[in-house]
This record gives sequence, structure tokens and C-alpha cells, in this order.
Amino acid sequence: MRFNLRHNLSLKVFSLILAVVCWYVVRGEEERVKDFAVPLEYTNLPPALDLSGQVIDSVAVRLRAPEPVLRTITEDRLSARIDLSRAPLGEQYIQLTPAMIGVPGGTRVDQVNPDLVKVRIDRKVRREVPVVAEFSGSPPAGYQKTRYVIDPPVVTIEGPANEVANVPRALTGTILLDGETADYEVDATPIPDAPSWSRVRVVSPQGPVRVRVTIARAGAPVRRGATTPPKPPRRFGIGRG
Repeated sequence: MRFNLRHNLSLKVFSLILAVVCWYVVRGEEERVKDFAVPLEYTNLPPALDLSGQVIDSVAVRLRAPEPVLRTITEDRLSARIDLSRAPLGEQYIQLTPAMIGVPGGTRVDQVNPDLVKVRIDRKVRREVPVVAEFSGSPPAGYQKTRYVIDPPVVTIEGPANEVANVPRALTGTILLDGETADYEVDATPIPDAPSWSRVRVVSPQGPVRVRVTIARAGAPVRRGATTPPKPPRRFGIGRG
């Protein structure tokens, strides 16, 4: 049987056009890209070491995939990890590669920004620092704050050695004196007096400290011990600012 190219010519032309259109559609889907903000995790750091200084906590990742696949991707399905198990002490730059980005199947990492991350690793140390209470306002006319006691008066902090060395104290947060006419107690969570990005933290005690405030009439002799029971303790804490 001889092959006749003209047989069903219109159908063949239509099929060819359809194939070309499908090819363009598929090709267009393959070249779709979308940017995501992906949290950056630092993993496998030995227990005796700690990250120091400000670190990048997220990266912009551009993904390439067919449009139907991109529509199903959310940022909680993506991850970026730097393995610090063999990182040396000191400051260094780590190259972020596509292999460090966890993405769904059928997706390719087109770009990571920044692709070079600076980290500093230091030894983890502990030391004790005093707890300091800060006050705001004042008691009503005729009354004054005569003294305060913090229990315990010191806490143990932990973190990278160079940051721990620069923390002089832990703060209880601001305690208000307005309207107070009798002794009272406050439960407060101590926070290291360090920058907001610092990894220095209080490790002992694992809970709040108690601040006992003595309020007396102005001009009255300072009492060494409370003669009236204080008000029930209040509980509060602060975050780094």
C-alpha cells in the first residue's frame, strides 16, 4: 500500500498545529518561576559550641517548575539548612548551594539570595550575673520606696563566650510604683542585658525571680524586716528590645 500524504490532509494539519500548541504550553509551564522566603536553619552544631553574633535567618529562593506544581508549593514545604557539624571555630563564609534547599519533587532551585552566609562559631560558656530591677513612677504623696530584695539575687547565663563576657547583668523589666502604699512582691522573668539578636540566655533558675519591694511613709525609719505581710506576688516578664 502506497502512503498518500494528501489523504486526510486537513486532519494531519490540525494534528500538527495541536502538537505545536501543546509543545508551547508545556514549555511555558516548565519555565515558570516563583520566589519564596525560606527559613534558614543551622543544624548539627556540637553541644560545646554556639553561634555568635547576628545571623541570617531566612533566604530568598527562586524556584522553577511547571505552573501546576508551583501553585501547590507553600513556604512551609520548603527548607534551607546549613550543616555545622564540621565547621571550625571563628568567623567564616558558607556557600549556599541548591543541594542545601529542600524542595518538592519536580521543582528546581534557580537562585538563592544571599548565596554566601557569614557565621561565627564560639565556645559555649556559663557565668553568674546579678539581677537588677528597674522601677518606673513613684508611690503617692507621703510614701516612698525604701528598698527592694531580689530572690535569688544572681542568675546563671549561657551562650557564646565573647557575648557572655559582655553581659553585665540580667534585668527583671520595669516595675511600676504608681499607687503603691504597702509592701508587695513581683514575680519576674530575668532577661540578659544583651542585644535582641544575642543567643545568651538564662539557664538557672529555670523560672521567675521574686522581687520584694518595701514601701514606707516618707520620713519613717527604714525597716530591716517587713512588719506587714506583702501583697500576693504578681507575675510578668519582658522580651528583649
